[in-house]
Amino acid sequence: MIAIGQIARSNGIRGEVRVNLLTDDPERLQQLTHVWIGCDEATTQRFNIERVRFHRGQAVVKFGNIDNRSAADGLKEQFVFIEEKYAVALAQGSYFIHDIVGMEVSTEAGVRVGRVDEVWQMPANDVWVVRADGKEILLPAINDVIQSVDVSRRMIVIRPMEGLLE
Repeated sequence: MIAIGQIARSNGIRGEVRVNLLTDDPERLQQLTHVWIGCDEATTQRFNIERVRFHRGQAVVKFGNIDNRSAADGLKEQFVFIEEKYAVALAQGSYFIHDIVGMEVSTEAGVRVGRVDEVWQMPANDVWVVRADGKEILLPAINDVIQSVDVSRRMIVIRPMEGLLE
């Protein structure tokens, strides 16, 4: 499953919720008939989508069987997931964050750098936070640094800029 949003709070008294979006294509939420909601993938429950609209950078969603504010409040802070088969096709050289997190990173010379622990989405480019041996390296996800990403082998090869690994 892929998290595409997180429920921020209830909206009004008729069971709508405001969803902070975690997707680059929020409009596709309007095309879905159902999603899975839970604190993590293991605790999800299926919810049908009745309607979606957008307001101030958030999606306002009405789910089936959520008909009042109290029921909507019970969904607060839970994630909205879709099945991976419904994910949008990515352009070549683009990756889902959940694919990158946990990958091993090494240099072109084969020196292990660490493992990607999280991804920060910044205005200019993403930054991959690599941790190893109590050390944290902020790796800019740019073509000059990232040489290859092998999702099947869970490996990333980099060409570190001067001073990056120090």
